[in-house]
Amino acid sequence: MSTVDDLVRLLYPQGPPPPARDGPPDFPLPSDVRELLTRVGSGFEIDNRFHFTVDGNLLEYSREHQETQRRIYGSDEITIDGDSRSYRDGRGDYRIVFSDLLFVGSDDNGSDLFWEAVGAPDGWVLLADARGRWVRHEMSTVDYLHGLLSGSLRCPVFTLADWPEAVLDVVPSA
Repeated sequence: MSTVDDLVRLLYPQGPPPPARDGPPDFPLPSDVRELLTRVGSGFEIDNRFHFTVDGNLLEYSREHQETQRRIYGSDEITIDGDSRSYRDGRGDYRIVFSDLLFVGSDDNGSDLFWEAVGAPDGWVLLADARGRWVRHEMSTVDYLHGLLSGSLRCPVFTLADWPEAVLDVVPSA
């Protein structure tokens, strides 16, 4: 059984959703996300608290988020060193270039989820940002979502403690 199957079962414990009317948009995407969106539509929302949406507006939403990040940091890039940011010297654990980010999700606490769209889509990593606290996840998107929503992945930005504890009330993104 695939991780996509497990994630769909986790999201929809009463049975899979009806076939998606809106499949994935017609631009490069990680293959696991393309498979997920083929089954559930453009994304999903959990209790109006966590949103994951990849639709035809992805590039426009991403440009808005990129511009916001540039205004916040006064630059198109920052370097992360542990839990701190280094704006000038470029030394650190990894560099974030805002023009490389595609916005794919958020929660009601102001945390955002991005793909670092560099290289082939199946190699894109995820970056989670909670108002300046950045966490990098080098794993497939579906593995990340499954781990996050099942509680098996500890993410200091998105936590199950911030969301419903018992039943996930999932609705397709509009």
